Amino acid sequence: MHLTNHHLTNFIFSPLLIMILVPIITAMTTEVDPLVMIHHGCYISAASVFFLAFSTTIPACILFVVFLSIGEAIWSPRLYDYTCSIAKEGREGTFMALASAPLFLAKLPVGMISGYLLSKYCPEEGPRDSKTMWLIIGLITASSPIMLTLFWGYISKKEEDAVETEYNG
Repeated sequence: MHLTNHHLTNFIFSPLLIMILVPIITAMTTEVDPLVMIHHGCYISAASVFFLAFSTTIPACILFVVFLSIGEAIWSPRLYDYTCSIAKEGREGTFMALASAPLFLAKLPVGMISGYLLSKYCPEEGPRDSKTMWLIIGLITASSPIMLTLFWGYISKKEEDAVETEYNG
């Protein structure tokens, strides 16, 4: 397999950033509700894609990886924290498995959509329009944090109800 600078950036730079940022961000935000951190981190991760929708230069690729890593460093550890906090005692493993299910289930449709977008906007021969491809990916990606915002009252109310029930029950 031929590794380009983009592959090296993705394989080395992103994990390195995440390893550095996760403990720092987690330590600085221990008093912030995990659901709030997930919400903010999702927006940052989703916004990262738009750097490539506007430019496909090396600096845009670096900004994409940096912002994606920052977003992931914010939301990812807090997802586990949130999942454990809403799990009933003794059911944490089941809740953790269910929290991972969307990532697993998304792999098939993401693979199909990726293949279609690549063949349509970045064919091996002919004109390429990778910015449009990244714009489409960005809009799809932005749907998650936008849905979190739209359903915030319902999602955060469920958490408050669970805490109240646990406290009173």
